[in-house]
Amino acid sequence: MAHLPFTRPTDFLREREFGRKIEASFDFIRAHFRPLGKCLVYIVLPLLLLQGIAGGLLQARMGGVLHTWQTMMARGGAGNQAESLQRLSNLVSGPEYWVAILGSLFSYTLLILTVYGYVVLRLEKQDPLEPVTVQEVWAVVKRRFAGTLASFFGLVFFVILGALAVGIVIGFATSMLRGNLFMVFLMGFTVYGVISYAMVALSLFFIIQLRERKGFFATIGRCFSLVWGKWWSTFGLIFIMMLLVGVLAIVVLSITTLISSPFAATPEQAQTALGRVMSVVAACLNSVSMMALYPLLFLALAFQYFNLVERKEGQGLHALVGTIGAQPEVAPASHAYQPDDEGEY
Repeated sequence: MAHLPFTRPTDFLREREFGRKIEASFDFIRAHFRPLGKCLVYIVLPLLLLQGIAGGLLQARMGGVLHTWQTMMARGGAGNQAESLQRLSNLVSGPEYWVAILGSLFSYTLLILTVYGYVVLRLEKQDPLEPVTVQEVWAVVKRRFAGTLASFFGLVFFVILGALAVGIVIGFATSMLRGNLFMVFLMGFTVYGVISYAMVALSLFFIIQLRERKGFFATIGRCFSLVWGKWWSTFGLIFIMMLLVGVLAIVVLSITTLISSPFAATPEQAQTALGRVMSVVAACLNSVSMMALYPLLFLALAFQYFNLVERKEGQGLHALVGTIGAQPEVAPASHAYQPDDEGEY
């Protein structure tokens, strides 16, 4: 079976059944492994390695805190408790903690922008033979980084605000129902369903915002309008891809644990120089594996978006109709000598 090259808008904008979206994600990786991988290595990998180093050092320091807690539980002394709290405070206020936290946030943002930026640039290229370069993707990342980061916090605030509003409604209803457990359970289940619906719909937020260049609230509205009537297929796709990515991540985590565990089996070993180095190596490998696995989920969501756009608006069909009557592309003639070639007339 021939695989699509994903160099034309019609390769992206087409209706796909459930399995075809997953297949398209792997086909896209197969077709663009080198250029997309190059973008990920140049743009995302440096920050991921920094995050991995900070995470490994943080994990090694946690060994000392655990050792102090174990000593406190064994002796039950107040001095050990004070020392444990002090070391925990130093752990949270240390540079490793904040580099790991901020590195995770920034690297996730870079990963989203790199993958979706590459997809959008490839989709919008007029010449299907012209490659997408790292410089073009980096320009998109620089231009949209602050807005994407702000949108991420906006979505978190939006979900938290919605959860608080729902909690207030449930509390008010509970006081009004006066102990009717069935109605309280029914309302709680309904609220959980509403939140789940919103989170699945908002999973398309970043690909919509990047491709359609909409504002924050317009993008939210677009998410719900596209997912309307196709929520279950979107949820199923997310579930299957997260399950696949999770299984692969567990395999990688098991391998990295085998690498680091012999040198950090106890809190004392974790504090040694070799224990710290192996913790850093394992954390870096875990970070790199996430860079390789998360694009599968992002691409599946992108192809779900293209599928919904095509079903509701037919953009791919319109683009295909627009090519009717156009001159076919002529492949460049080879200048190599061919004995049976009579020449061109």
